[in-house]
Amino acid sequence: MNFRIILIIIIITFFEGCFIFSEKKYFLEKNDKKTEKSLFESGKRYYLSSLNFDLDQNNTTIAVNKLNQFIKDYPNSLMTKEAYKYLNNLLMKIEIKNYYIAESYFLMQRYKVSLIYFQDFLNTFPKSFFKEKVLYKICYANYKLFRKYDFFKSYEKYIKNFSNLSYNAKKLKVLYKKLLINNKKLLINNKKLLINNKKLLINNKKLLINNKKL
Repeated sequence: MNFRIILIIIIITFFEGCFIFSEKKYFLEKNDKKTEKSLFESGKRYYLSSLNFDLDQNNTTIAVNKLNQFIKDYPNSLMTKEAYKYLNNLLMKIEIKNYYIAESYFLMQRYKVSLIYFQDFLNTFPKSFFKEKVLYKICYANYKLFRKYDFFKSYEKYIKNFSNLSYNAKKLKVLYKKLLINNKKLLINNKKLLINNKKLLINNKKLLINNKKL
């Protein structure tokens, strides 16, 4: 076989390989585009079905997972911006719902339960728009439960994060002063009790001495 024929065969084989590679790449990209669109549409569908605030939130969780997966897999997609918008809306919805669950227990005066939910809320959403209200209600709940140490601790946290000139801060200051006054009264009563006990001991000693003399 002469050199010219061998060269022609090599060239033909090379171009056939390029064509097959190109076809395979096109097929894979086409399938990837379908997967991309399918994942986005699935996330969007669950997003739309979860918009009712009062319905079961299972669809919300699924939508969040699917949209997160889409953003992770296709960060440069033309649909990524829209996916971020849907995801932010869903996270805001979850935040609002969690706040109102805690708030409902607070309004029912079930302060112990509300404290659990409020604390969990702060752990999940540390920079929430509701943070000021949550910290205030934690202080108030501790006050109503007569948890003095917890009240002082939560009050310091509130003042540290927010202005002491706010409306809620002024209300908390009133409660703070009441607790301080009660603590002072308690200390005074304890001192009086100690003094009375000492007097009683002295009288008992005198009585014993007198009994011995008799």
